[in-house]
Formats: sequence, C-alpha cells, structure tokens
Amino acid sequence: MNGRTYKLVTGIISLFIALFLAWRIGLWLEPAPQQGSPAPAVSSPAAKEPPFVTGTVKKDLGFEVRNVAFSDKGKAVAGIGIVRFDSDRSELKAAAVAMVTKLKEQVPAAERITLTLKPAVDCPVCAMAEVAWDRGTAVLRYGIPSLEQMEAANARIGTKDEEGKPVDQPRLYRPDRETFAAGLAVTLAMDAARKKNPALNDEQLLEQAAAATGINYVVARRHRDFMAAYYTASGYGEETFTLPLP
Repeated sequence: MNGRTYKLVTGIISLFIALFLAWRIGLWLEPAPQQGSPAPAVSSPAAKEPPFVTGTVKKDLGFEVRNVAFSDKGKAVAGIGIVRFDSDRSELKAAAVAMVTKLKEQVPAAERITLTLKPAVDCPVCAMAEVAWDRGTAVLRYGIPSLEQMEAANARIGTKDEEGKPVDQPRLYRPDRETFAAGLAVTLAMDAARKKNPALNDEQLLEQAAAATGINYVVARRHRDFMAAYYTASGYGEETFTLPLP
C-alpha cells in the first residue's frame, strides 16, 4: 500500500468514526416523542441517576435538576439545571425561576439555592447561566450572549483592539444540533485526556481529542474555541431580582 492509498484509507476510516460519533451524540440530543407534555431537556448519558426534580417552563421547554448537593444542615442547596443546548438567552430567566421554585417546593428548609444551567451534566464548558437565590433575592449571571451581544462581538472580528492587534475570535451564533454535537465531542475528549494526563497543555489536549474523535485538528480547534466563547457560565452580564418563595 503506497502513501497516497494509506492516507485515503485512514481518511475514510476517520470520516466514518466522526460520523458515527456525531450520530451517537445526536441520539443523546434527540427529544423524546411528545406524550401530552413537553419532553424535558435531554441530559447526557453520564446522568444515570434520575433527576432530583423535573418541570416545564413552557410548551417546548422542559428542565431537569441533577447532581443536587446539600450543606449547612440542608439550608444550602446546589445542583445542575439541564435545559436545551439551543435555549435562547431570553428563556434562561424563566427556566432559572422555575428550577429554583421547584427545588424550594421539594426542599422547604432551603434558604440558599445555587444552580448552574447546562445542556449536559458532564460537559465541562457548557454552562449557559448561573443563578444564586438567597432568601428572596436572586442573582442571574448569563453565560450565553444575546443577539445584540453576538452582533457586537462579530462586528469586531478583523478590526484592531486597543493595542493595535487584529481581533481574532470565533464568530458567535446560536448553535444547531450538529455544531453542538461536534463541540461536545471535542470538549469531552479533551476532558478525558486531561484526566488521563494532567500534565498536557491545551494544544496537546486538543491533539489528543482530535485523534480520539477522528475530527480534523483545525476543525476540532474551531469547535473548541466556539464552545469556550459561546458558553461562558457568567460572562455575558447579570441581573438581580426579587423572588419571594414560601
């Protein structure tokens, strides 16, 4: 087998691996059939335990709360709130309020509730928002951009910053299922490589992830950078509001 044939064969094998992986992740993200009420946001396969609470924000937006932990004799509650990966920023406040309200109903003694809103429990860089409720006052920190923030960020691409350096950053947009699936695959593979060898730097982790997923290195880097720029946990502003709960 000559070099050209070898590259062709390995390329075809890598392509099939990448397509299979995307298909598998696609299954994780596929909503369950409607059965009278909207399906909850789909959690990752790592979430084997049943959710602590579930609920509905509106017709097409459900939620789950998982990985709940208690402290301060049950007065402080923390967890992960699962919502759709493509939830609009405008939906996050309603989702956060619904989650906190449902948790308070489930744990009446709770005086403080802290949640990270994510589309998948085990995704290390997928935080869409953080909400902290403390005896009637809630602080919501947004981790994904609004349409206006995306437009402003994208308009800066190719311009120069205050130091005169070209602005080189990912173009922001609401991800579709394929974009999120590929980004999730890369970030999970990087996280697995980091746990296996903590001494690796980011570029080495990316190389490991590209090899593990079969995704081209340049494409994998693009997915990594987009995920880090779009899902920031708390990098796109915050608001404080009153949320009295019994």
